[in-house]
Amino acid sequence: MKSKGRAVAILIAILFIFPSIGIATGQEDPSLVLRVAAPDYITTLNPLMAGKGGTWNILDFIYDKPTRIDENCNLISYIAVGSANLSTDLDVVDWNDCIIGNFGYNQKEIWENEAKPEAIIFFDFEGVKWHDGEQMTILDVLFSFHAQSLSDLNSTYRMVFLKDIGSEDEETHFLHIYPVWESSDGLQAALRFQLQVPYTNFFKNSLSCFVLPYHIWGSTESGQPYDNMKIWLDEGYLSSADDAWDVNIAMDWGNPNPIGSGPFKWKPDSSEIIFDITTWREHFYKPGFEYDSEAKQPSIEAMVFKKFHDDDLAVQALKNDEMDIIRWPILPTFIPGLMNEHGISTVQYTGQGFFSIGYNMRERSFGYDEAGFDYGKPLRKAIALCIDRWAFGQMDIHSLGCGITGNGPVSSTSVWYNDTIPECSFDLQEAKKILERAGYQLTDPSSEPGPGNWWLNPDGTKIGNGSDGKIEILTPREDNGPHIYYAANQMRKIGINAEAKLTDPPTLSEKIKGRNFEMFQSRWMINSDPTEFLYAFLHSENSASGPNYVGYRNESYDANIELAMSAMNHESKSKAIKDAQASIVYDLPFDVLYFRTSIEAYRSDRFVNWVADDSGSIFNIESIYNIRSPRNNKLNAKFVNTVSAVESNGTADVEVLVTGISRNDDGTITRAPVVGAYIELDVSDGTLSQYNGTTDQNGKLLAQFHAPYIPPTMDHQENGSMVFIEVKSATSEGYDDAPGKLALITVYPDIVPFLTAQIYAEPDVIEDIDVTGTPGTTNIVVTVKDKHGVPANGATVIIKVDPSEPNITPESAKTDSTGSAKFTFNAANVDEDKEYLVSVIAYKEGYKNATQHFSVYVID
Repeated sequence: MKSKGRAVAILIAILFIFPSIGIATGQEDPSLVLRVAAPDYITTLNPLMAGKGGTWNILDFIYDKPTRIDENCNLISYIAVGSANLSTDLDVVDWNDCIIGNFGYNQKEIWENEAKPEAIIFFDFEGVKWHDGEQMTILDVLFSFHAQSLSDLNSTYRMVFLKDIGSEDEETHFLHIYPVWESSDGLQAALRFQLQVPYTNFFKNSLSCFVLPYHIWGSTESGQPYDNMKIWLDEGYLSSADDAWDVNIAMDWGNPNPIGSGPFKWKPDSSEIIFDITTWREHFYKPGFEYDSEAKQPSIEAMVFKKFHDDDLAVQALKNDEMDIIRWPILPTFIPGLMNEHGISTVQYTGQGFFSIGYNMRERSFGYDEAGFDYGKPLRKAIALCIDRWAFGQMDIHSLGCGITGNGPVSSTSVWYNDTIPECSFDLQEAKKILERAGYQLTDPSSEPGPGNWWLNPDGTKIGNGSDGKIEILTPREDNGPHIYYAANQMRKIGINAEAKLTDPPTLSEKIKGRNFEMFQSRWMINSDPTEFLYAFLHSENSASGPNYVGYRNESYDANIELAMSAMNHESKSKAIKDAQASIVYDLPFDVLYFRTSIEAYRSDRFVNWVADDSGSIFNIESIYNIRSPRNNKLNAKFVNTVSAVESNGTADVEVLVTGISRNDDGTITRAPVVGAYIELDVSDGTLSQYNGTTDQNGKLLAQFHAPYIPPTMDHQENGSMVFIEVKSATSEGYDDAPGKLALITVYPDIVPFLTAQIYAEPDVIEDIDVTGTPGTTNIVVTVKDKHGVPANGATVIIKVDPSEPNITPESAKTDSTGSAKFTFNAANVDEDKEYLVSVIAYKEGYKNATQHFSVYVID
């Protein structure tokens, strides 16, 4: 120890503001470069082929859309600036007819009795330039609708615009969008959209296509045979003509230097590993684009996306201050350490996306025969009974056992969920009976079904296409789908010859799109209300070439989805969506396993003001417009005295302390509890006595956690079930908001004996002054109790610190009659400001171990 002025503060994830310099990749100010750990399956920069996966983490900032949506989910003036008043003569329109900022008329009054509703939308291109300096025009918008309507990945545009209802001639199919007005300089224009069927989400969804530059995508630069390739707008357009724009060529193009009009511009020297986009300061801004005055343009200078092929490397890069955010849910093995890592925060969310098993219903064994009869329904129902959905949500390594059981494609947390549909049970005996009743045969009828004695189709043919009729279930990653291996094992137990096959994501995607599979496991990312994805995934119109990959065909289902998309009131729409869910649960074209609870990790010491979008992720365009460097005054929220485990249906106190941290002009740091800070809480399972409130005179908020019921399965007796309690936000005037914070509690079945551990420091927080006793040391007390709150006398407590410069003595100790073990943290060898992660494990024969983590920050 070099100075008697050094002291030690015990802080559970207290965040201090210190300068941080990261990789600059050519930027002048590296502190304003957002560094993003990206998944390594980013394989294309072509927006027509990117779907909605990882590639859009990059492309969404390069390619703009005509519309923007504010925090209240309302359209606001952007490139599309508004709509026209209703006019009896829709071909006589000028700029004065536009109501700036108004979108949607009164749809109920205007569209309710219209078979083909119409809308006029005005566009303003003043100041809207492409990244190569070219002016955007109405032709770019028209071309973009054309390109995306022909793309298999954009079935919404196809449904709304592509075809004349009732026409059998493909050559007459064209988009019903008509230019009706354009200013003399071409900077303003109006289009009339004639919908082929009523569609209530037209304004919010259909108008939001990404805009592509026609001078690139419609020319030889993108591989087309000629410049100025014709689209449906051209007189005499035939899709089979040599000079007609070719969507297949466009979808095969690599787009090596993306040119868009969005707020970020592609940096040409990007590599296959690192993608670099810089803030485009020439990006237009119009009044009505209602971000606050500080966020008309992003404060950051650039974003760097670096590919990582596994969680270990990405988490280490985050901890080493080399990355600012990991752009995928992290594995739970990293959660306890990251929850207490200096400068790192975590956030949880349960989205509407789901994991499912899909069947290729074009294959007779799994779906329809030559006459269109659903031959494979008994098999699909039997397989469904081999799936323990509750266990699958608990098995998910990303959800830490907090996945929500799937019962159809709409989450039970959604207002659109049909709570009357029956839940599918886990019943292997009933699965065998279904096959018997449907006439399925065994290779050896005299023996019980099982491995080696496989079921055959009712006509005696093999079910799967593999050897011995084996069924392949394609799964993208072993750690994403342990439940699929488990399901295949359950299927084999009752004589269904199935095997999970690990398939890399690009190959799996190619097989699914090519309809080259028997069964596949997948995760669907959902950011819309159910009508959109239920139409895209399962409407029969999308079976041949759209995203109805399973090939489901059901006229009743189609009618319900079409009604949901056109219904003018919530009640009718809700009923149609719920009736469609019932069809899916009855027919099982795919089987929803569960909805994942995900955790994102990010650095909160370099950027603040992150916000979550509808999917729950904090990585979205609104966040990018709002994030900035921290100010001198910042809040921190931490859980204090939290138990490590609780019994099924039991209770535990949850205590949150909010501290204000300020850096003074002389560089010193002061911190104090904040009275009256507003806190919002959430829990992944179970309930809380209160989900929001303000801190008391000690800066604390107290709530009680009521644990969920956990059945005494063997897995839960061994590992318990993990529950996250989250500080979603903590706010107080004059401070930056506190970053998200999680506490992790293990819930055990009531028959399991287990230990709990709580950590105390003496005192809880030590200011920058010498403390009683030896300078540079503080005492740590670990209290161990059993599940009934009785002190665990004689338990062994092991304590470790990482990094290992300080030392803790002793390294282990036995608890006394009060259940306490005392340790001394000595920072005599530390001569810099640094935070250390202290981990505690308590064990005693006959009990499940207790694990806790906390932070020690050594400050000068």
